[in-house]
Amino acid sequence: MSTYLDDGKHAGSGEFDDKKDVGWSSEIVPVAEVDGELGRGNRKQTIRTFKPRAIGTGLFVGTGTSLSNAGPLSLVLGYLVYGALVFITFNAVGEMTSYLPVDGSILQFAARFVDPSWGFMMAWLCIYNNSVTVAAEATAVASVIKFWNKSINSGVWCALFTVSILLINIFGTRFFGEGEFWFSTFKVLLVFMMMLFTFITMLGGNPAHDRYGFRYWRDPGVMKEYLADGNLGRFLGFWSVFINAAFAYGGPDMVAMTAGEARYPRRVLPTVFQRVIFRLVFFYVGGTLCIGTLVPYNDPNLTGNGGDGTPPLVIGADKLNVPVFPHIINAIILTSAWSAGTGLTFTASRNIYAAAINGHAPRLFLKTWRHVPVNAIIAVVAISLLSFMSVSEKAATVFTWITNVLGGMWILNLFFQNVLYIRYRAGVKAQNIDRASLPFYRRGQLVFSWIAAVSYAVIFLTNGFGVFIKGRWNIRDFLFAYLVLPLAALAYFGHKIYDVYFNGGKWRWLRGDEMDFTTGKREIDEDELRYPPMGTSRKDRFERWLWG
Repeated sequence: MSTYLDDGKHAGSGEFDDKKDVGWSSEIVPVAEVDGELGRGNRKQTIRTFKPRAIGTGLFVGTGTSLSNAGPLSLVLGYLVYGALVFITFNAVGEMTSYLPVDGSILQFAARFVDPSWGFMMAWLCIYNNSVTVAAEATAVASVIKFWNKSINSGVWCALFTVSILLINIFGTRFFGEGEFWFSTFKVLLVFMMMLFTFITMLGGNPAHDRYGFRYWRDPGVMKEYLADGNLGRFLGFWSVFINAAFAYGGPDMVAMTAGEARYPRRVLPTVFQRVIFRLVFFYVGGTLCIGTLVPYNDPNLTGNGGDGTPPLVIGADKLNVPVFPHIINAIILTSAWSAGTGLTFTASRNIYAAAINGHAPRLFLKTWRHVPVNAIIAVVAISLLSFMSVSEKAATVFTWITNVLGGMWILNLFFQNVLYIRYRAGVKAQNIDRASLPFYRRGQLVFSWIAAVSYAVIFLTNGFGVFIKGRWNIRDFLFAYLVLPLAALAYFGHKIYDVYFNGGKWRWLRGDEMDFTTGKREIDEDELRYPPMGTSRKDRFERWLWG
């Protein structure tokens, strides 16, 4: 059975023995598990300081475009259906991560349960996806602040954003967790305000005293025809929602990546994985319902401003002559972008750290300071400097190309995670692991993961359907939709060829009895025995219900 090199030599030291460590290599080094989570006397460098409340969620984006393409009912249904697929993926990743809450989580599992090349491919796609999205969030922050002040150059806000996420992430998981907690708390309160605003105004509580109710669901209608007439057009409108829903929901990556640094992971993570998806669906489905109620899908402002469009809630507030609400909505978007940037920086840096653990990235990314992978964080922040390209008109075009390739990555990444779970179940069966003894599992999950994997594959393969309609071919849109697939294939087969011909690897995937379910497990088992008793006060019970 293979085991895998994990962290460095001493906690926080950042020192490594050149004769022992894998460095920049595709090799997964067999080691003996001794003295803690790591082999060969290595100790875990990261520490478990996350409180349950450190794990947050994101808010929806791009709903204006989806509403203009699909109509209010299709918008809600699209987010609801896609949310069901994300729910399946949360359960799959939650089972694996709760059982083995190690540094790198799903990226380590990819190398352990599928093969090293699958781990290499997932690692670098996740690194690109999350790191470039941080840059996109920086431009979003600059764009939102222009609502209040257009005289200050956008580069100033990109710089402020970049410095803030660097400081929040680099000064330890406690600071990151607390920062993300307050970002998320403020964001959740504002979303509730948005829902309350919609409810009050639709009943006539607005300056115009207009009881508009669900007027826009009747006129212009609930489902818009998109790129075709009749039922086919309405179906295409509904289907077009998925690509924007993929951006909004994201996936369980961030929760999974906190596993190696979460306190009491086997107690906390099962609850978080069970509850976070319900919160996501509540906010996203509730939010899209509000948007479809406030704004008709044929409002020209939804697709104005070069295709970006005014936030639909701002459009709705302007229609009702509400003077303050546009500022509140922009505050929601601002805190969402800042929160997303902070969380994505954490996730991307742990992607790089996990790649270095498996020998898929230079070993300098294993170095820690204050128990965080400082070099990995600096690398992510350096990539986020791409956001400064948005300041120049010509460079902004290049930046748009870089970021738009992300679209298919979100969907393809969740497909990979379900394939990973299917392989994990083959190992569970081969090694006679009793799922009933696991911290978290759901009945029928294997069947549901097959359904989700097939669904994600279909959504990915059809997400650029518009370019195949007669008269709408566009090479740029085609590349935006599908370029990630050859990139993934290049990463996988490039590594596979190198591994087979230079490291003695095999062309096939790992068999179930070859998978590694043991590395890091002993440290987690021992840590679990030291869990303090759970608080029984009302405050303790409420906090567990609220945050996990």
